[in-house]
Amino acid sequence: MEKLPKKYIFIDESGDAAFYAKGKKLLIGTDGFKPLLVLGMIMCDDKKHLHQAVTNFQNQLLNDALYNTLPCITKSNQWFLHARNDQLEVRAKFIELLRNITGFESYHVIGRKKLNTFQSKHNSNENEFYFDLVYHLLKDRLNNENYFYQIFLAARNGNTANLLKAAIDKAIAKDNHKRENKLNIKFDCRIVQTNQTPEMSIVDYLLWSLQRHLLSDEARYYKALENKYNLIIDLYSTADNNYYTAQNRFNKNEAAEFRNDGK
Repeated sequence: MEKLPKKYIFIDESGDAAFYAKGKKLLIGTDGFKPLLVLGMIMCDDKKHLHQAVTNFQNQLLNDALYNTLPCITKSNQWFLHARNDQLEVRAKFIELLRNITGFESYHVIGRKKLNTFQSKHNSNENEFYFDLVYHLLKDRLNNENYFYQIFLAARNGNTANLLKAAIDKAIAKDNHKRENKLNIKFDCRIVQTNQTPEMSIVDYLLWSLQRHLLSDEARYYKALENKYNLIIDLYSTADNNYYTAQNRFNKNEAAEFRNDGK
């Protein structure tokens, strides 16, 4: 068979899927409860272009005396871009770069952590909750049988290639159920380390910027990158329309209230 051109997909997360601590202690109402799990992904045809852009940026900072003494860089022998840990100067500079990088599309799913939904829909199973978001992230995205999809998921607790493959198979099967002509989608998937995958830094910064808008009422990072968000799905929202695109930009102030009490 003729070798197919590839599309590359990189998936990462912000927040976690946890509702319970050890001993089945409910986290809702405690400082340890994170009210959202947000998944993000980028899709591209030219992985090398993105890889080189991020790598060049990191090397530039590592060789620049203005930046290479910042704690986020000096505290690690293998520093990589990570928005939560990076200093403000690094964040601002990389976001400026992201504004100008082309060649990718980004998709995000906001998972509101509602206890009733978790118990009834996901059987109180964190993996079911997590990979339900993965399914919605990939739904309608794997839609061309003339490509081979290479899918990378950032390594996190509980993530396995088998669970990822099951979520991908589910997305393809549900999409095909709606199609008159079924597609034979070909893909490979793997779990990767973020610090060894520069392309994940793009996903990480897009996720972090959206999360700051959602949880900290700090919209400037999200607004700076707003044009980079092709689709945001507010999955368990009670709003009439929970799909946000370029024609209908997501705005926290216009969305259903974001709660931290599990409701």
